[in-house]
Amino acid sequence: MTITLTLLAPLGLAALFALALPLLIHLVRRIELRTTEFAALRWISERIRPRRRLRFERPWLLLLRLALLALCALLLARPIVTEPSVSKPAWVLVAPGSDLGAAHAALSLEDAEWHWLAPGFPPVESALPSAAVPTASLLRELDANLPLEAKLAVVVPEDVSGLDGERPELAHAVDWHVVRGRMPAAIASARSGALSLSVRYAPAAEPAVRYLRAAIAALEVQHPGQHTLDAAAQDVALPDTTHDLVWLGSAPPQAVTDWVEAGGTAIVDAQPRATGAPIWRDAHGDVLARVQPLGRGRLVSLSGALSPQTFPALLDADFPQRLADLLQPSVPAPTRASADALRPALATSATQRDAMPAGATKPLDPWLVLLIAGLFLVERFVATRPEPAA
Repeated sequence: MTITLTLLAPLGLAALFALALPLLIHLVRRIELRTTEFAALRWISERIRPRRRLRFERPWLLLLRLALLALCALLLARPIVTEPSVSKPAWVLVAPGSDLGAAHAALSLEDAEWHWLAPGFPPVESALPSAAVPTASLLRELDANLPLEAKLAVVVPEDVSGLDGERPELAHAVDWHVVRGRMPAAIASARSGALSLSVRYAPAAEPAVRYLRAAIAALEVQHPGQHTLDAAAQDVALPDTTHDLVWLGSAPPQAVTDWVEAGGTAIVDAQPRATGAPIWRDAHGDVLARVQPLGRGRLVSLSGALSPQTFPALLDADFPQRLADLLQPSVPAPTRASADALRPALATSATQRDAMPAGATKPLDPWLVLLIAGLFLVERFVATRPEPAA
């Protein structure tokens, strides 16, 4: 088994130039010698000059200081040790709705681990997931967590659900098998033109609520009796009938994430680094909002905080209709397709493939810190120890 040492910040080794300091100090510093006059030698002339030799004072102390500086430089370089990953059996993912008997007949992998294509990837010996699952998202999740050399086989029925509008691109070469069956579909909620919006805001984001009230009032003028607004602080619970939520001023907690995964739609502001498909751009082409599926629901992320300074589109005349479109898209994203259309493509990006875990990595920083601390104590002990008399 070969263990590889890697430096995350090799420029830190430039600190090795500091090794010249203790060398110069020990060369310049000399043990003070006292001259004693002998009367008998006063009249003898000096005939042979003593030779000067390059001599270091207290060589053991010098070696300790050099080692201490070398370890500090190595610590700045952030070394890590990479151990090759132990070969694991192949993974077989079986999508809900697949004929499990046909799957076993199609695959003859020895020592393979069989799991359901479901959240948490439970083994196939457990209960069959009955609810719809985000198939494309789960494929990407497992692809990111498996070592690059691991084998991956996926068994899906002829009709696949849980798509997000984009063909998965994975770093692993997937052994794709299509068997009889049909995946369960998400229960489609009957959405009308009515909009019952709940707003939960942090204290600093309370001024943004008035813009949402104005937007709901504008929509109510066009379609009277179909739009309501429930605004309160973030610690106020959501009504049971809430389907649309605007969360202002902070990242949503886990309770809100669980609510979205159960089928809700939430808009979160001030998310400039959010991922997802762009669904709203300004006149310059900059992305103002992105959407991504989350369980059975949708999470809409705004690029800036909901204020005129950071989100100028808030003052546009079409903002009320934009808000309604974000919460109730007129054209739903496709979630079902044939199994052949979902077959993942092999990632061509070198960055994506290089990011896959190739083995276990362990940082050496904690051990170096302990070694430096111990060596420093030894250096102090030697430096303060009285010198033996000459």
